[in-house]
Amino acid sequence: MKVIYGKETTRYDLTNHVLDLSWSSARGQIAQSVDFKIKNAPPLQSAGFLMVFSGYELKESQQFFHGPIVRFDRDNKTGDLSGTAYELGWYLQKNETSRMKLNGDAGKELERIIKATGIKFSCPAFGFEVKDRLGAQTYTSLFTSLTEQAYDKTGFRYFVQHQRDKLMVLPEGANSVIPMFRASILESSTTGESIEEVYTVVTVEKYKDDKVSSSVTKENANQIKQIGRMQKVIDAGEEKNLGSLASKQLANLSKISSTRSITVKHEDDSAARLRAGWLIKIQEKDNVTITDWIVTSCNARWKGRQYTMDLQLEGRG
Repeated sequence: MKVIYGKETTRYDLTNHVLDLSWSSARGQIAQSVDFKIKNAPPLQSAGFLMVFSGYELKESQQFFHGPIVRFDRDNKTGDLSGTAYELGWYLQKNETSRMKLNGDAGKELERIIKATGIKFSCPAFGFEVKDRLGAQTYTSLFTSLTEQAYDKTGFRYFVQHQRDKLMVLPEGANSVIPMFRASILESSTTGESIEEVYTVVTVEKYKDDKVSSSVTKENANQIKQIGRMQKVIDAGEEKNLGSLASKQLANLSKISSTRSITVKHEDDSAARLRAGWLIKIQEKDNVTITDWIVTSCNARWKGRQYTMDLQLEGRG
């Protein structure tokens, strides 16, 4: 691993001075963070960039973190420095849009608005239209609002994959590298279920002049009996077939999620970029069954030439 600091023409190789290095990401967060502690650190500055590479060469293909230091504290006795850095997406929550008009596919409108700031940002079509005027808000708030609507209307969740100064919105599970871990080598593993995001009733409403003009409700009677009535109300927006949308989303939202918490140690540099939103595979103890999981949160650290990752997972398929 290589840890480099840079600001303007200044570069420091911090690799041999790192006392602690950890990073984390979670579903719904646009940028992952890195916490670090550097022994007898050279003079670093706020907004100087921290660059972390999984290998020992400074290749973009091996870089899994690139972003500004937003906070640091120096121990006046030892000279050691502790701090936090975020990926470039952090700046999206520090800048606000002007009032804007959306008119088109939600994903492509999001791409249009963020790209206009000069950021290298790509986003797929979300599959539904938005026609709306929105007030001033942070770009992160806009991203959150439109991706939450995407989940409500299509059942797909999205995350942001950073690649140096490029930000790419991807559907969960669309990572190009898919790590696979063997259950027999996991440090720990627990499995369970969660109904925290389950709904047994879905109502889709269409509005006109701020009043409900039409509404369709679909229920999963068996699930209501088993786990109770939990209702989700969705704004149809430009969708015309309210019944179809309600049925589709009820089928998706009434599923009880399987969950898993694992701790894994590994030396796979290609999995260093693993983050919330990624698909991983686990080869179960029978050495035959392979299960698919979406990472909902990742807390990772580097020590002794090994990655240790605490992963919260949601079953896929």
